[in-house]
Amino acid sequence: MLNRFLDFMARLFRIAAAFCLGVMLTINAVNIAWRALTDQAFDWVFSWTMLLFVWMLFLGLFVYMRDRRDVVVDIIARRLPPPLRLMVGVGGCLIGLTVMLLVLKAAPELMALQTGRMEAIALPIYLRALPLFISAAFVSLHFAGYAVELLSGRKAAFDRPAVAALTREGAPE
Repeated sequence: MLNRFLDFMARLFRIAAAFCLGVMLTINAVNIAWRALTDQAFDWVFSWTMLLFVWMLFLGLFVYMRDRRDVVVDIIARRLPPPLRLMVGVGGCLIGLTVMLLVLKAAPELMALQTGRMEAIALPIYLRALPLFISAAFVSLHFAGYAVELLSGRKAAFDRPAVAALTREGAPE
């Protein structure tokens, strides 16, 4: 059930990140066209573009982890016997979980410090980082759920298929 929920949230985050990108492209295109026609630009476009870009990245963090697109250097771990692979896999989950929990632990203090308003946007400055903390919470759930799957035997550690080595014929010239 946790996996279904996390997959659903990843789809929502993917949609939200795509929406951020769409808005960024739209407001910049309108700004460019407006500047070409009137020789004036909208001052708020850059601030909104930066905010939406940061949100897109923070939302994408969870999507990236959930879709298993993270970089895994498993050349050694794949050669370990299954019990050691399990230990390394669970250890990796615990490290990731610890990092995300440290991010979340700092969230209330950081949010309390950010009381001002963003430049050219009438929004509280803490909204810049809010998607990071939401994403960190879901990444924490992802790591915890994956560790449980490994420990229960529902998944095997480092079960990704090995990437085929490029042959001389397939290598770019």
